[in-house]
Amino acid sequence: MPVRSLLVSLSNVFTVILSIVLAFYFRHDFSFHTPEVNYLPKVILLAVLVKFIIFLVFRLYEGMWRYVSITDLLKIFFANLIASIILLGIVSFYRSSYFPGFSLNVLLIDFLICFLTMSGKRVVMRIIREYAAKATGVQNLRTLIVGNMENVNSLIYAFSSMSSRRKIIGALCEDVKIGHTIRGVPVLGEPPSAAKCAKKHRASEILLLPPYSTPASIREIMDDLELRETKCALRMVPAYSDIADGHISVSHIKEVEIEDLLGRKPVKLDRTEVNLFVKDKNIMVTGAGGSIGSELCHQIAAYKPAKLVLFEFSEFNLYEINRKLSSEYPQLQLVNFIGDIRSEENISRALSEHRIDIVYHSAAFKHVPLMEENPLMAFGTNVIGTATLADCCEKSGVKRVVLISTDKAVRPTSIMGATKRLAEKVILERPQSSTEFVVVRFGNVLGSSGSVIPLFKQQIRDGGPVTVTTGTVTRYFMSIPEAVDLVLQAGAIGGNREIMVLEMGEQMKIYDMAKRLIELSGLIPGKDIEIKIVGMRPGEKEYEELFSADEKAEKTSSERIYVVKKNGASSLAVDVEKVRILILKNDVEAVKKLVCGYIPDHKLS
Repeated sequence: MPVRSLLVSLSNVFTVILSIVLAFYFRHDFSFHTPEVNYLPKVILLAVLVKFIIFLVFRLYEGMWRYVSITDLLKIFFANLIASIILLGIVSFYRSSYFPGFSLNVLLIDFLICFLTMSGKRVVMRIIREYAAKATGVQNLRTLIVGNMENVNSLIYAFSSMSSRRKIIGALCEDVKIGHTIRGVPVLGEPPSAAKCAKKHRASEILLLPPYSTPASIREIMDDLELRETKCALRMVPAYSDIADGHISVSHIKEVEIEDLLGRKPVKLDRTEVNLFVKDKNIMVTGAGGSIGSELCHQIAAYKPAKLVLFEFSEFNLYEINRKLSSEYPQLQLVNFIGDIRSEENISRALSEHRIDIVYHSAAFKHVPLMEENPLMAFGTNVIGTATLADCCEKSGVKRVVLISTDKAVRPTSIMGATKRLAEKVILERPQSSTEFVVVRFGNVLGSSGSVIPLFKQQIRDGGPVTVTTGTVTRYFMSIPEAVDLVLQAGAIGGNREIMVLEMGEQMKIYDMAKRLIELSGLIPGKDIEIKIVGMRPGEKEYEELFSADEKAEKTSSERIYVVKKNGASSLAVDVEKVRILILKNDVEAVKKLVCGYIPDHKLS
C-alpha cells in the first residue's frame, strides 16, 4: 500500500476510535463514570476491525481529500452505514455474554459522528484548497467535457483523485438527458452544441474524449463559428485505453495538434516482418539525429537490435539522440559515430568496426530554398554521399541498405528534388551484388525540422503574420511516427532494387493548415492573426506527386505501402565520378546541365 494510502487508513482508524469514545461520552451525559465503560475497549477493538475491513472494501483510502465529490461522500455514508449495521448485529447477538448493559444507542451516535468527521475532514480540505487558489490568484480552468457517459464518468472519477487546476463545469453526452448529472457534474447538452455551451458557460477549455476525439469530430467543433468567438482551448484524451485502464493523469491530456485533424484512417500494422528483420541485427542509421533519423532510432531500438550505430555529422544532434535513447533503452548497445556521409574513410570504418547488417540512410540536405542557393553542397551530400555509402556497404558485406527518399524526387522542380532523384538512381541502377538496396519514397512529415508547421507555430507565437506561398499550394502530410513505422515495414518487405511508396492520403492545402493552426491557438484567422500570401519560392511546386509518368503503383502485403513498377526503358545511368569532378571544379552550371540529362522529366529552371 502506498505511503499516502497508509496514512489515510491510519487517519480513518483514529477517527473510528475517536467517534466511539465521543459517542459513549455523549450517551452517558458527558461522563465516563459508569460501569459500561469496562466494555468500551472491546467495542472499540470490534469497531476498528469491522470498519477497517468495510473501508477497505469501499476503497476509502483512495482519492485526494481536497478534490472530494458528492460521490465520495456517498461512499463514506454507505460504508459507515453498513459497518454500523454489522456492529449493531454483533453487539446485540453477544450482548448478554460479552457486553451486558452496553447501550446500543452508542453505536447509533457513533455512526453519525464517524460519518460527519470523515466527511468533514475532506470537505474542509477542499474549501481550504479553493480559497488558497483564489488567494494566490491561481485560476481554475473551466472545463467542458465531451464524450459518452462511460468515458465522462471515468474521467470525472479520475479527476477527483488527482491534482488538477481543472473545474469541470459540465458534460456533453448523447446518451444522457440534459439536466441529469454524472458524479455531480451537470449534463448541459449533446456534443454538437459544444461551442454554444462553451460560450454560454464561459468555458476555458473543451476536453474531447473518445469517441469524439476523432479528426471528423474535432473539425466539426472547430468549424463552429461560435467557438472562435470564445477563444476556448481544445484538448483531448486520444486513446480510450488511457481512461479505461484507470491510470489517467494530466499527462494523458494533450493539446489538439494539426496531426489530429489529418483524418487518416488507423491501420493496425503487422510488425512481425520488421521484428524478424531488425531484432538481434547490427544496424546503422545515417543522419541519426535528424527528424526522421531520430524517430527511426527510437522505433528500431524497440525491436531490440544487437547494436545501433548512430552516424551523425552534427555533434549536438548526436548528443541529443544518444541521451534520449540511453534513458529509454538502457540495455541497448549504442555507438556514437560523428562522421561525414561524403567520407569513404568515415563510412568504411563505421561499417567494418561494427559489422553492420542493415543501414537506414536518412542523412541528406532537405530544405528546398536553401539548396537552391547551395546546389553543390546538395549534390555532394545527397548524390555523392549516397554513392559513397552504397560502395562502402557493398565492400563491407552489408545485407541491406534502405534509402529514405521524397516525393520531391518525382518530376523535380528543385535542386533538392533532383539530388534525391539521382540518389534513387544511384541506389537502384548499381550492378548486382550481395548487398540489397531498397528505396522508400514518401511526402512531407509534420513537425520535422524545416517544415511549415514549426514555422507557422513560431509566427503565431510572434503575433503574425503567418506566411504562405499561395492559397492553392497543396502537400502530402504524415506524422513522423507513422511515416517511420511504414518506412521500417517497407524496408523489411521491399524487394532488391525496388522503390516502395507510402500511401499518403489526400493532399492538404497549406493555406487551410495555417488557418487550422491559428484556430487551434484559440485565435481567429484574419482578425487576430493575418495570413499573408508571399508567392512561390525558387524550386517549389504547386502540388506534389508520388509517381512519375513512367511509373505505376502495385499493391503489396501492407495496406499502406506500394511498390513502383517502371513502364518504359531506364534513363541514362548516373556517372557519379563525372558529377564528383564537376563539384570539385565548383562548376554549378555544368552540374545542372549534366543532371538534366539524367532526369528526362525534370522541371528545373
